[in-house]
Formats: sequence, structure tokens, C-alpha cells
Amino acid sequence: MFITDDPSFDALYRDTLPKVARMVRQMGGDLQTAKDLFHDAVIIYLEKKQNNTLKIAVTAQAYIMGIAKILCIRKLKADQRETDLDALNPAFAVPDDYYTPPPVRRSVLEYLKTAGSKCLQLLQAFYYDKKTMQDIAASFHYKTPHTATVQKYKCLEKVREQIKQTRYEDNLV
Repeated sequence: MFITDDPSFDALYRDTLPKVARMVRQMGGDLQTAKDLFHDAVIIYLEKKQNNTLKIAVTAQAYIMGIAKILCIRKLKADQRETDLDALNPAFAVPDDYYTPPPVRRSVLEYLKTAGSKCLQLLQAFYYDKKTMQDIAASFHYKTPHTATVQKYKCLEKVREQIKQTRYEDNLV
């Protein structure tokens, strides 16, 4: 337990808190931040003291001040990374004409339709209806599931070729 009735600890607390508050204020923090950092530093100090891992060559006050300074630097750096978007100057906003929308592209369904209705039905059965190749072979009257797989591959290749052709034509314009 960290609570102590030691009068020297009370004096340490009373003497060190104002110094930490002054240091934090000079670094750009406020009183509440100073209190929080001071309490964190005292907890670290007391934990190390209780665990007998405290090996310092300075006074307890200097040790707590040093810990508070490190914690303050870390906190201020973290706070700088977080910027309130509402507080940003509108001059830093992205101009309206910065983003030009891409040209209107054909949908995937349009590419699938160019491959033919049979291909569209086959791909729909496989990808959307989640049918097995055996079921597809039976419903499309293919002799084997392998034949259905080959036909599915051919349909996909038709769609890929259409996409490549369209992209090539778009680059020419």
C-alpha cells in the first residue's frame, strides 16, 4: 500500500508539487496536467521504493521532478500529434477543384453482360448462388464438372479481355 503517514513524505509532497506545476506551465501545460503528472511520478517513485528497485543518487524531490519532466514531455508530444480538425485554419483546407472525379467507368455487370447471357448465368451460379461445379454441370447440361470449370474460366477470360480493351481505349482518349 502506498499511503503513508510519514511527515517527511508530506513535506516532500507539499514542496515538490508547486515546482512540478511551475515546470509543466513553462513547458506549455496547465495545472490539472501538472497535478496528474505529479501524481503519476509519485506513484512511480513509491512503487520503486516499495519494490526496493529505487537506486538514485539524487534527492527524492529531484527524482520526482525528473520523472514528472519526462512524463510531461511525452504527454506534450502525444498531444501535438492529435490536432482538432475544427481548430485548423481554413486556409489549410483542400481546395474544391483539387479532386477531379475519375471518368465514368462501366460497372462489372456491364462487362459480364458483354460476355453473354450463358456466361453471366454460369458465373452467377458459381459466385453468387455458391453452387458446386457438379450442380452447375448438371443444371447447364455439361458432361462433367471439369467441363463446367473450363467454361467458367473461358467466361472469366472474356470479361478480363473486355476490361483490358476498355482500359486501353480509355488511355487513348
